[in-house]
Amino acid sequence: MGCFQQHLLVFMAMAFAIAIKPAFSVLGWEERYLPDPRVCWGEINKADGCEHDLYASVVNKKINMGSECCEAIQGLDYKCKNWIFNHGRFTPEFGNRVKKFCATLGVTLPPSYRIYYPQTPGHGDLRD
Repeated sequence: MGCFQQHLLVFMAMAFAIAIKPAFSVLGWEERYLPDPRVCWGEINKADGCEHDLYASVVNKKINMGSECCEAIQGLDYKCKNWIFNHGRFTPEFGNRVKKFCATLGVTLPPSYRIYYPQTPGHGDLRD
């Protein structure tokens, strides 16, 4: 292979690497799949005291919140619900309890929506 061909090959490889880099680096994995926590909590805090009620429910081991809080949680998009109850500060089991509690207030999430998807069969079942 001649010197010109080697230079041309190196140039083309560099040009290709530069051309495809923006396609892969515009958004990282977390930016694509995880929401901005400030947006999620901002939606929850539209209901006065909702965030406090969520934390108090964990501490007191008894869910106590108003229908406005349930409506705020229901209004969250999928990414926020998933982040808060699977990757955020609360456990998936707690998310299912919140869902059941909100149903008693007449605020329900869509039937197809489950907050918790267990990784293994039988894991995380709530028998209350």
